[in-house]
Amino acid sequence: MLSDLNLQNAVARAILGNGECELARAFERAGFDSMRRFNIYRNNTLASLSAALVSVFPVTVSLIGERYFRHIAASFIRVSPPSEPRLVRYGSDFADFLGRLEDLKAMPFIADTARLEWLIAEALDAPVLTQAIMAELSSGGEGTMPDLILQPSLRMLFCRWPALDIWSAHQASGDLERLGDIGRQPQRIALWRNRDSVRFLRLNGAHYAFLHALKSSRGLEHAVTKAAARDPDFDLVASLGGLFADGLVTRVRHQSANIN
Repeated sequence: MLSDLNLQNAVARAILGNGECELARAFERAGFDSMRRFNIYRNNTLASLSAALVSVFPVTVSLIGERYFRHIAASFIRVSPPSEPRLVRYGSDFADFLGRLEDLKAMPFIADTARLEWLIAEALDAPVLTQAIMAELSSGGEGTMPDLILQPSLRMLFCRWPALDIWSAHQASGDLERLGDIGRQPQRIALWRNRDSVRFLRLNGAHYAFLHALKSSRGLEHAVTKAAARDPDFDLVASLGGLFADGLVTRVRHQSANIN
């Protein structure tokens, strides 16, 4: 007789396609229909997880076809089951899984597009905080340096293929015919939640380095240094103005200038 914990582990293994014999032995005293009922539960669980992935990665589904997507999803579910009870948070490593599949090696843009779709899902699940005003930059005392606290929904992606172009072409206002042949085209993308939708910003190398450093909470001075290393003519004033205008700054925190 399995203990409660061992029974739970056996059920989990059987749901993912392993350990069914072990579970059948545990159920043999429970009645003739126990395994049949369990198989219904297992099928419903796999269907729910597959449906969750379909809802998060609709463009990826369109690119490879729903039937093949669900086949891939079933394999992914077995090797990477949910680690938390919220289905909206399931699929964080799905894009990497796609990138490792031999069948998709000839279409490397699939994984990059899936990475973008996952970041969109993350952004939509994040809160939107009240934005700060630019005047707060000068509210610190002498000998302090400002640090910008950004919206928690802000996500950033560097991809080697035109994931944003692919995603945009598959939207209601997009044009698939204009997408044409998909060639290697690196893109640096920032995205964040704007009410119930997502805003995108295409970045050059310097702006990406600047925003990425700010997001890591290393301080404004560090961010400027990173940006200037990519472009000595980096326009700090314009970049700061854009951040505040887009509502991406939620707080200005002033710290002693000697803090590393």
